[in-house]
Amino acid sequence: MKKAIAILAVLSLSAFAGQIAIIADPIPQKDADWLQYDDGTPAWLTWGGMYRGVWFDVQDFVPGEIGAVIVQSEFWFYHHADYPWDTSDVYLEIWNGGNTGPVTRMDQTMVTAIHYAPVFVAYSIPFYSEQEFWALANTEMSAGGWPSVLGDGTPGTHSFYSDDFIIWEPWGDMGDYFVRVKATIPPYQALDSATWASLKAAF
Repeated sequence: MKKAIAILAVLSLSAFAGQIAIIADPIPQKDADWLQYDDGTPAWLTWGGMYRGVWFDVQDFVPGEIGAVIVQSEFWFYHHADYPWDTSDVYLEIWNGGNTGPVTRMDQTMVTAIHYAPVFVAYSIPFYSEQEFWALANTEMSAGGWPSVLGDGTPGTHSFYSDDFIIWEPWGDMGDYFVRVKATIPPYQALDSATWASLKAAF
C-alpha cells in the first residue's frame, strides 16, 4: 500500500510497504577488517519484517577462505519522527547459514538502538564462523518491526527480511542494510580490502 509524503526539510521522503526513502550524509567507510555490503550512502530506512539481516560470504572479501573470527558487529538505525518506534530495544544476532537463511545461532545480544549512529556489539570472546553467516536484527520485542534499520540505495543481493524466520525475502532493488561485521582470518590476519562499488557490481 502506497503513501505519499511531502516534507520540505532535510529529508526527501516517500513511504510504502514499511520503507521510507531518505537523503542523508554518507557514513564513513570502515577499515579493511570490517565486512560490509552497503556502499556507505544512506538512502532508505525500513521496518519491514520482524527479522532483518545481512548474509555474509567470507569469499566475497577474501577469495578461497572458508571462515572468519568475528570480533564485533555494527548496526545502524534511523528514527523518523512521523513513524515513531514503539521500542528501542532490539536483539542483534549472529548465525551460521547460507543465502537461504540463518541456521545455527552463535550469539544474541540485546541493545538499545539509537538514531542515525552506530550500535556496536563487541564479542569479549571472539568466535569462529563458517564461510557463510548472518548478522541480523530481531525485532520481536516490537509490535511493528521497530526500530527501523538504515539501508543504502544501490541494488544488492545480501540483505533479507522475514516475518517467520523460515521464508527470507530479498530486500534486493532497495539496497543493502547498514549491518557490518569486524572479522579476522585465522591466524588473525587482516582482511584484504575491496571497494564496495566492485562488490556491488559482482552480484
